[in-house]
Amino acid sequence: MKKPRLIALLSALMILAAMVVVVGCGSDDNSDSGSSDFTSELITEGTLTVGSDIPYAPFEMGKAPDYTGFDIELVNDIAKRLDLDVKIEDTAFDTIFLDVAQGKFDMVASASTITPEREQQVAFSDPYFESEQALLVPPGSDINSVEDLAGATVGAQDGTTGEAFATDETDAAQVRPYPNGAAAIAAVVNGQVEASIVDAPVAEEAASKGQAGFEIPTNIPTGEYYGFAFAKNTPNLLAAVNGALSDLIEDGTYEELFRKYFNATPPASITDGSATASETTESE
Repeated sequence: MKKPRLIALLSALMILAAMVVVVGCGSDDNSDSGSSDFTSELITEGTLTVGSDIPYAPFEMGKAPDYTGFDIELVNDIAKRLDLDVKIEDTAFDTIFLDVAQGKFDMVASASTITPEREQQVAFSDPYFESEQALLVPPGSDINSVEDLAGATVGAQDGTTGEAFATDETDAAQVRPYPNGAAAIAAVVNGQVEASIVDAPVAEEAASKGQAGFEIPTNIPTGEYYGFAFAKNTPNLLAAVNGALSDLIEDGTYEELFRKYFNATPPASITDGSATASETTESE
């Protein structure tokens, strides 16, 4: 009688041990496919598909497939750290957030300001650039400040915060939208508008390249931060990009790229992480 009971006890113990192993394995599998697994959220396996409005120097420049610029180099470095290829798709800025929200791209890299309105549609990465707006006028213009825009015709890129600022924060008689920043600058040069409001780095880049026919009487301190935009249903990809972005800031890659494109030291708000998406205000 004792022997059968011993065999039954040993059998029960073996079954219990097997159940523990199965449960443990199931737990590990769930963990691997959870927050750390961003690959299942990609449109194409092994590729980071990025929407961008090109050209927008110095952030996005060049011709396909040899795009370059500050944003492009950041994206390439992030993708390398995530062991991904990069596919850049040139697209219009005024629909770019809807496009990524609907799954056309994995992310947007297009000098995009983080705003509460945009955050209703997409999720943003940690901020990677601090910016403000610039006021552009023809040489010799009497317009020297935002207050002088009362009754004027003002240009801006369609769908940008420059356009929103001109509409909401000035007394301009008319705000004319243009398809890109270069066109908004050209509108001043060609006399189509009395002034334009565009991202300061873009205006300064055009001036540094010798583009004539406009002046920058003042910059407008709007407290803007750029971020990469994602669909809200790709939180693991967003977390992975934030991790890679943090790493390239910490190891000096970010500062190297910043100096290359802006010939300046990056602001502490970015390098020390004091700027967060939740603190940003309302650029492209």
